[in-house]
Amino acid sequence: MIPIIKSVILNCIRDKKESLFMIFFPLFLILLIGSTLSAYFDSSNTSFEEVAVYYFDESSDKSKEVFNIFKDIELDNSKIVLKEVKDVEEGKKEVKVNRNIFIHLKEDTIEFYSNNQSTIKPSLIYGILNGIASKYNAAAEVYSINPLKANDIIKVEDSKGFIEDEKVALNERPSSMDYYGVAEIGLMIFYFLMLPLYNIKNDRKNSIKDRISLAGVSTSKYYFASFLGFLIYSFGTLMITYTLSNILFDINYGENLLIVPLAMIPFLIIVIGIGIIIPMIFKEEEVSGSIISNVIIPVLTFLGGGYVALGDNLGSLLDFITKISPLRWFNISIFRYIYSGDNTTLIRWLQIGGISLLLVMLIIWIVGKRSDKINEKYINTN
Repeated sequence: MIPIIKSVILNCIRDKKESLFMIFFPLFLILLIGSTLSAYFDSSNTSFEEVAVYYFDESSDKSKEVFNIFKDIELDNSKIVLKEVKDVEEGKKEVKVNRNIFIHLKEDTIEFYSNNQSTIKPSLIYGILNGIASKYNAAAEVYSINPLKANDIIKVEDSKGFIEDEKVALNERPSSMDYYGVAEIGLMIFYFLMLPLYNIKNDRKNSIKDRISLAGVSTSKYYFASFLGFLIYSFGTLMITYTLSNILFDINYGENLLIVPLAMIPFLIIVIGIGIIIPMIFKEEEVSGSIISNVIIPVLTFLGGGYVALGDNLGSLLDFITKISPLRWFNISIFRYIYSGDNTTLIRWLQIGGISLLLVMLIIWIVGKRSDKINEKYINTN
């Protein structure tokens, strides 16, 4: 399998024109679209206005104490308005319909509910509550072990000592260059889908696949090795683009520069997997390639926000439709991590990548085994 992987990578590198296009075209798009739409992004007003937090109290002394500390907190850049509801269902309805935040104080626990179409405010409130609860639990543990020296250890002067104050900068939002620095890299990932389609087609024309089969390599191994080869080449090419965009345009990719490369992997698995599976199943690569490049990629790019920036609050139907596009998952997972410290979408995106990898391997194995059986029957008829 290793010789096939090396051969795939070398064949892609030898096509210098295509490689240079894949590296520099997204940089051109970032500069062109990012500079053109800078006024639109700059005029967008992001501010923390009133944050409505609904709560229902069935608490014990512990959770009530944590909640009381939370109520005493005053934020410089936002205003928290607490509203009590009659029951849990009313609170959940506020989350589902009005995209507000609901806190259920249930005995010794605090259950936190938010709408996944809202990002920054729920992350802010959850971070504060989680910080208070963590400090409270640590303090309670210290008091239970050594009550006499607990005050010296904790050194808490007042209730605000339970959390570490951190100001949220209102200008921490993506500029046009920041947004399209991520979105255009995602857009380019779509076009790596064409690599397997055309290279496998050329292998068939030049009888390379037949020679590999005669060497005793099964169809499954051939396609899986090709999949790994295209995956490695695509990731390496994107890393060059990613590094250059960071240096040339000073794009905000967050404090952890490994997050964007990490988010690339599920996207590439899906795209390269589709590019391998299509020629395995369908023999008319010209027709499928034309449909993919002229219809599927533009539609998924638009739904993913590759051409026009899409916000979080799109409405339930449009939000569902846009999540069909891997680019949407890619963009949201990165932006939520960078600008609100929320890694839940990123984790879910990585899980989707893991499931996609298993599905690609399973389809390659099933279709490859079936193809080998057909060839065996053909050979044995002589």
